[in-house]
Amino acid sequence: MTKLKLLMFFLCCLLVVSSASAENYAGDFLTNGVGARALGLGGAYVSVADDATATYWNPAGIAAVSQKYQVCMMHATRRSGLGAFSYVSAIGNVLPYMTLGLSWIRAGIDDIPIYYDVPAFDPSISADQRKHDPTYRPRDDDFIPSGYLSDNENAYVISLATRVAISQTWWDNFGRDSEPPDFMFGVNIKGIFQNLNGGDDLDEATAVFSTYGSRGFGFDAGILARLPDLNALFGLENFGGFALGVNLQDISQTTLTWNTVPAVTESIPTNLNFGLTYFNDYIFNRTLILSYQWQQRYGGQTHLGVEYQISSPLALRLGYRDSRMTSGIGIQLKKFSLDYALLIGDLINTHFLSVLWTF
Repeated sequence: MTKLKLLMFFLCCLLVVSSASAENYAGDFLTNGVGARALGLGGAYVSVADDATATYWNPAGIAAVSQKYQVCMMHATRRSGLGAFSYVSAIGNVLPYMTLGLSWIRAGIDDIPIYYDVPAFDPSISADQRKHDPTYRPRDDDFIPSGYLSDNENAYVISLATRVAISQTWWDNFGRDSEPPDFMFGVNIKGIFQNLNGGDDLDEATAVFSTYGSRGFGFDAGILARLPDLNALFGLENFGGFALGVNLQDISQTTLTWNTVPAVTESIPTNLNFGLTYFNDYIFNRTLILSYQWQQRYGGQTHLGVEYQISSPLALRLGYRDSRMTSGIGIQLKKFSLDYALLIGDLINTHFLSVLWTF
């Protein structure tokens, strides 16, 4: 029981420390990013955001999807398979000028073994005692866990966005043959739930783990402006266009409250994301995208990405994300888009796979 109390004390200390340093780590699983295409671009996606993953990157972007419905699913194993990260979203044009999005983000580690009160690991036993007395040495039974923990972090997001299009007739007054700009605005309402679950296979002494959890609610707001081409402004033919995106996450911070006694709270800091994208559909009759994004969190991070469509169904991507390189590939198959991304880490690499269904 003594070791259980020490472990309980250690976990409570972690909660207090995480509260004190919330500006760095609270709600950290929400900073991973979603969608293999976006991650292949180094996460420089706030000003691209042209598919269902915009519910994460910039809620305004879901209003730019021309199709009526889109569904996206992504899965990745992290930490050499110890953890999993998943994302599911669906968007639909519910009104002529209103698009609705629903999404779910989950990060978790399952089957964390608990070794409860193992005498062989008692620190009061000296090395000499272990050497001369077999009863103090670890036995096979000592490596059979008493039970398992699972750490689950979930976010459920509702997105709403609208699109304001400039009239082509009004835009033609510039005297150039070009497309008018688009302006999109969106908001997120999200619920965040974290749980440390001991499961049903623990005895009464360790079942207290199942009581740990936190919850909180937050809001995001995004703006996306697209100027499809520069002909009207500069008289340039086939020069391409620009897009500007801004996403303010966790407006007024998001407070997570833990069900400990006494209750502990931690705050997810407000995070400003600013992005600029250049796109051109005329380079060898293929699409080129150059994207830049800066985010405020963690002292400021820079994201860069480039995508080139080398053939009608195939696109290649390279990115830079906070001193790490990323890469990816996308394949378009009628109504489906299959995307893969590789994030190069300090110790291990992470593979992301996602599928986008448009209908």
